[in-house]
Amino acid sequence: MADEEESPPEPKLPLTVDSPVVWAEFLIDHKALREFYKANNVMCFDCCAAEVETFAQGAKVHEGGPHGAFDPQKLVDGLNELAKKHPFDEKTYVPQTLMRRVVDLLFPSS
Repeated sequence: MADEEESPPEPKLPLTVDSPVVWAEFLIDHKALREFYKANNVMCFDCCAAEVETFAQGAKVHEGGPHGAFDPQKLVDGLNELAKKHPFDEKTYVPQTLMRRVVDLLFPSS
C-alpha cells in the first residue's frame, strides 16, 4: 500500500510566529486585516511569499528592507486580538491579485 500524502495543517487560532502568514487571510476579516497591516507598516496581505513563509521568516527576510523590520511575536499577538474582534467574513473577502494568481499557476503548491 502506498503511503498516504500528509495534508497541510488547517489554519487555526491562535496564530504563532511559526504559523504561515497566509493563515491570517483565512481567519480574519479582510477589511480589518488590511487596515491592521497598513497601521503596522506590514505588507503581507495578498503577498505570494505569505503562502510559504511564517511570520518569523517574514520578519527575518524583511529586516533592513524598505518597510523595515517587525517583531513577529508582537504582530501575531495583535493579529490574535484582531481575530477575536473581526473573524473572517465572506462579505469583505478580497480576491487574489492577478499577479498572485499568475505566480500560483506558474509555481503551484505541492
